[in-house]
Amino acid sequence: MAGVVAPSPEAGSKPAQILEAAGKLFLENGYGAVSMDNVAKTANVSKATLYAHFRSKDELFAAMVACECRDQMGALTCEEVSRMEVADALRLVGRRFMRLVLSGKALAAYRVVVAEAHRFPELARAFYESGPAVSHAHLAAYLREADRRGALRIPDVNLAAEQFFGLLKAHIHTRFILCIESNITEAELERFLEAAVTLFTKGYAAAP
Repeated sequence: MAGVVAPSPEAGSKPAQILEAAGKLFLENGYGAVSMDNVAKTANVSKATLYAHFRSKDELFAAMVACECRDQMGALTCEEVSRMEVADALRLVGRRFMRLVLSGKALAAYRVVVAEAHRFPELARAFYESGPAVSHAHLAAYLREADRRGALRIPDVNLAAEQFFGLLKAHIHTRFILCIESNITEAELERFLEAAVTLFTKGYAAAP
């Protein structure tokens, strides 16, 4: 399926009501244990209303992921980023990315996907295409423009985008996923962020 690109639903609307109920059910019970009937009952809507907005369970899960990413990662598509110095833009993008992937909701969704991807490949595809793939595409587009302007020299923007996000996640994300750690201070987050931005911009610095 293609990534979900519809705008975030208006607060209090039926789609918002459905997404809130679905998110609670998915994160508490896993993907396989939740049916569209469960979602309709929890959201207090009819099945007809549910299917009018979301055609399938994987589309519903994808919409939940897409909305969360869009809310947290708006900087990637914001015009203000294109007007910033590269290092400042990467700091803003990186800060929002780290706060997203280390948030309780994102970690819970990631655990659900990893646990059930082998049984529900459509779940893994929906998660990837509506979350990581979208963030990667937006960052690659920004880096392509930075290369065009001569602010950086990047022969492979897709590889560079993966490298930047990889530098940010490091082993922090793994420790959070495994519940070895559950908190990061602002000072620690900024230390990892600054190190990643410095290494990245030096590695792809434009020739004098």
